[in-house]
Amino acid sequence: MNQLKSTKREEKVFWMTGVFFFLLLGLGGASIHFLLQINSELKVVLEREIPITEMITRITVHKLEQTSWLERALRHSQIAAHGQQNNEENTKLLNEAKARFKEITVKVNEEIDNASEMSTEALKLAQTEEMKDELRRVENFLASVREEYTDYIDRINKLFALFVNGKIADAEQVANETEELDEDFNQRLEAFLFDSEKITRHSLSSIGDREGKTIIVIAVVISIALLFTIVALLIQSIYVVSRKMGTSRHGRDNNND
Repeated sequence: MNQLKSTKREEKVFWMTGVFFFLLLGLGGASIHFLLQINSELKVVLEREIPITEMITRITVHKLEQTSWLERALRHSQIAAHGQQNNEENTKLLNEAKARFKEITVKVNEEIDNASEMSTEALKLAQTEEMKDELRRVENFLASVREEYTDYIDRINKLFALFVNGKIADAEQVANETEELDEDFNQRLEAFLFDSEKITRHSLSSIGDREGKTIIVIAVVISIALLFTIVALLIQSIYVVSRKMGTSRHGRDNNND
């Protein structure tokens, strides 16, 4: 009878150990999964989001520089058109401004393409829906920038053509319209640059919060594991001591008989 009871106790201890082991294993696996997810998100931010923000910064800076060269080119074009200073020096300055404008056009187009590719790759690697939504917004904005910038360059080419063909009144009207559109475009670029920086800071903050929660979960799992180990050892010790006491008592009873 005592042997049957001891067998049942052993089975209970065994099943309790098994249940707690698989519980801790599941909690540990979940913690590792969240840590790996956090690591992946951090890589997306460091290797994709921050470079995208840097690329948007370069686009904004080059676009502002291009506006400056456009203003110079228009000023020298108007001087030449009105015959105020139509000499070699003015022509040289005009050609220089046009050349610099074209150089920056190539740079900005390359930077828009690079930023778009980065955002597409980042979207593929993003883990959370929140990060995906933010990256989609960046991707859509860059698509609109590409389209608007293409229209902008076409408008500038037509503007210079009007000056070359001697259509001064039309050229000056288009120049005034272009100046307003250009200013609005630059303001939107600057605003989105600040937004992209906020997105990056928010992503880092969100990752930090989840990392903190995951560390708490891991700490709880470790605490439970230690507590269970202590309880299991106590149960096992009590069981061993009680078994020895029972064996000893049974031996004395046999000797008395």
